[in-house]
Amino acid sequence: MIRLLQQQDFEQAANIAALAYPGMDLQTLEKKAAFVERLTREQEEQNNIQYFGYFNEEKELLGIYRLNDFECNINGKFQRICGIGMVAVHLLHKKEKIAFRLLSHFHEYARQEKVSIVSLYPFNPSFYRKMGYGFGPTRYEFKFKPDALIADGKKGLVKFLSPNDEESIVQIYNDYAKEHHGMMKRTWAERQHIKNATTHYVGVEENDRLIGALAFTLQSVKDSHFLHQHMIVYEWIWTKPEGYKQLASWLHSQQDQVDRIVFRTNDKSFVHALSNPSNDSNHLIPSVYHEVATTGTGLMYRLTNIIDFVHEMNFQNLRRPDEYTKLLIEIEDTFLTEQNGFYEIIYNGDFWNATKLPDSNEDTNIKIGIQDVSSWWMGCISIETLQQYGAVTINNMDARKLDDWFKPKNSPICFTSF
Repeated sequence: MIRLLQQQDFEQAANIAALAYPGMDLQTLEKKAAFVERLTREQEEQNNIQYFGYFNEEKELLGIYRLNDFECNINGKFQRICGIGMVAVHLLHKKEKIAFRLLSHFHEYARQEKVSIVSLYPFNPSFYRKMGYGFGPTRYEFKFKPDALIADGKKGLVKFLSPNDEESIVQIYNDYAKEHHGMMKRTWAERQHIKNATTHYVGVEENDRLIGALAFTLQSVKDSHFLHQHMIVYEWIWTKPEGYKQLASWLHSQQDQVDRIVFRTNDKSFVHALSNPSNDSNHLIPSVYHEVATTGTGLMYRLTNIIDFVHEMNFQNLRRPDEYTKLLIEIEDTFLTEQNGFYEIIYNGDFWNATKLPDSNEDTNIKIGIQDVSSWWMGCISIETLQQYGAVTINNMDARKLDDWFKPKNSPICFTSF
C-alpha cells in the first residue's frame, strides 16, 4: 500500500533516508531528529510538497518518495509539471520492486491530476531511462579566472541584497522564468533559502526594480592556504543586457581575492562571454582543444499523458504546416503500457489534435520510444539527430519539418533542484 506519510511515519522515513543517502549525513540521533522536524514542516506547509510511503502487509514502511508540484515554462507557456525526488528503499528490501511501485504511484498521481509531463534527477540515468525518462538539458560547469569575463559594465551599480529583498528576488526570477523555456517558477524551498541567507545575493536595480541578480558563496580551496578561495555562483539571472554587464564587471573586479569562479549553466554559449574560458585542469583534448567545462546529464523528462500534452501545449510558438496534415506515430511505452501504441496527430489549420488508435494497418510516419519523444518535444534533441543515430524510424516525412513543428527552438534550462 502507498499512502501519504503521517507524523508517526517520519522517524522510519528518516532511518530509510539515512541509509539510502549517506551524503545527507543523518547518522546521529540529533541529525535524524532535525530531519524529522524538516519532514513535518514540509508536509504541513502549503508548499506543493508531499511525502508518500510504501507499506507492506505488516504496515512497515519500506520505501519513500517526495512529490513536488511545479509550474514550468514549456516553450512560452507555464504548465504544471510534477517532480519526484528522495526515492529511497529500505536497505533490507532491495530488489523487491518497491522503487517500481513508487514510480508507478507517482505516474498514476500525475495522470489523475491531469499533469501530462513529469521530471526527476536520476541516481542512475539508465535505470530511469528504462522507465521511460528521456535525457534533459546538459549542465556545464565552467571554472574561469575572474578577469576572463568580457565586461564593460559599471560594477558600482551592484549592491548587496538581503532577506528583506525576497519579493524582489522572486519577482526577477519569475520574470526570467517567463522568458526561458524549461524554467520553473520560484519554489517554496527556494524562498526558504533566501529567508535564511543560505547564499549571498547581489543585484542591480533600474527604476527601483531588479534587472539582474546573482547568488554566490566563497569557498576555501581544499588542501591550500586560508587565502586561497573560489567563488561559487549558484544563480545568475538578468532581464536586461545592462543587468548582465554590471554583474559581469563586478565579478571581473574580484580577481584580487578570488582565484576562480565556478559557474554551472545549461548554456554552452557562455564560452563566448569569456576571453579565456579554459578551466584549471590543464587538459588538452586532441588535437588541440582546451578543456573549458565539465559536463553532466541530470534532469530527465517523461510524458505521462501524450494526448493531453498535445492538446494543452498545441506546440505554440512553433512553425505550423502550410496545409492540413495527418501523422501516424507509433510510441513504445513499456512502463506506462496504457500509452503504448498508435497515435493519429492531425493539424487542422488552427490546432493539433491527437487520438490514440486501438490498432493500425497503415504505415507509420514515426516510430519512437517514449523517452525519446519526451526529450524531443522538450527541445533537448532533434528528431533529425535521433534518426541519424538510428533511434527512430521516419517514413514519408522530412525530419527537418517535424523539428520545425514539434521541437522548441531552444534546449530547456532549469535552476530548480528537488
